[in-house]
Amino acid sequence: MTSTIERVLLISLLLSVSTLLQAQETYQEFLRKQREGIQEQDRAFAQYQAAVTAEYQKFYEQQQKDFEEYRNQIENQWGKNNALTSTKKDWVSYGNDFSSRKSVDFEKGVAKVEVLVDESLTKNRPAIEQRLQSEISKAVVGKGNEDPLEAKEKSPPIAKPILSGQVETKDGQPVTDANAKQFAEQLVSLSKWQEEKVVGKDGKTRIAIVVTFPLVPNHIKIRAQNFKDQAQEYARKFNINPSLVFAVIHTESYFNPKARSSAPAFGLMQLVPSSGARDAYMHVYGKDCLVTPEYLFQPENNMMLGAGYLDVLMRRNFKGIKDELSRVYCAIAAYNTGPGNVAKTFVGKREVGPAVAAINKLSSQEVFNQLRSHLPFQETRDYLVKVTERIPIYSEWSQQ
Repeated sequence: MTSTIERVLLISLLLSVSTLLQAQETYQEFLRKQREGIQEQDRAFAQYQAAVTAEYQKFYEQQQKDFEEYRNQIENQWGKNNALTSTKKDWVSYGNDFSSRKSVDFEKGVAKVEVLVDESLTKNRPAIEQRLQSEISKAVVGKGNEDPLEAKEKSPPIAKPILSGQVETKDGQPVTDANAKQFAEQLVSLSKWQEEKVVGKDGKTRIAIVVTFPLVPNHIKIRAQNFKDQAQEYARKFNINPSLVFAVIHTESYFNPKARSSAPAFGLMQLVPSSGARDAYMHVYGKDCLVTPEYLFQPENNMMLGAGYLDVLMRRNFKGIKDELSRVYCAIAAYNTGPGNVAKTFVGKREVGPAVAAINKLSSQEVFNQLRSHLPFQETRDYLVKVTERIPIYSEWSQQ
């Protein structure tokens, strides 16, 4: 006969087992709901990313449409072969009616002002001088928001004139708002302007009156100085050598805050909205969104995301590379062509993991040589050399 104590123990045991089974069922239910919740979150995030991607596509199509319209308006007066637009190293700004333009070659350090006149008016020197003086004055103090395309993109003016400290009067004084008019008058009176025949798409023949003037010899360093403090701040925020950031900006835009390329890429560090800028924004701010030219033309935004993108490349894509210099070489190349093409250089396919393993078997010099000779595009091979050669130029700024 079972004793009372044994019955109590048996009942307790059965209750414990029942409780344990219930607990296991509850836990399994919790895990199921958690998995469903995670899956739901993943679905929601995927839908959000798809919506942002669609927004980027719509943005890109509108950009293309706006640029085509802009170029057609230029060609209408200047002709197809003379329709200059801004590039990585050249800033080109047209007047509202497209009959004048200002341009600066930031690599060579040469500025140019051009006005279109009817053939019958080329002998009216006073009128031409007045127009040239007005456009030169605008060029030397402009902040980069007067061009019709810039206005349409809501491109914000930068803090200082684009040519601040880079143009001097005849007696060596910096050109400012206060003496811009005087500088323009002197330049026009002393210059022998050029005349070039221009046939527009509208069928009219016009004469382009052209005046050029040099920037000061150290114009690149002066522009770099304008962005020095912020570039240092963002480089150190991501634990990146400031010299690398300065060298990338130098190579990407020659410190031209209004740089743009056909990628399309925008601003000092030439970020592409749908790729590098998007990845960097997600990395820096933890959310996905449309990064516009308006945003990227603001130097502080551009340098923040540019430094952030270098951080993505070095500490996410190429995190597994043991040698720091090898990692820097790969990040420089990837900044121009993407991690997949860098991987392809070492293993013949766009898979970073196997490439990292191959890279870790090489010295940093061997990595550089492999990139220099086997990267898929000559542009990227040259880019790697230019950036690495320019890093020492800014070494003193890395110590400050």
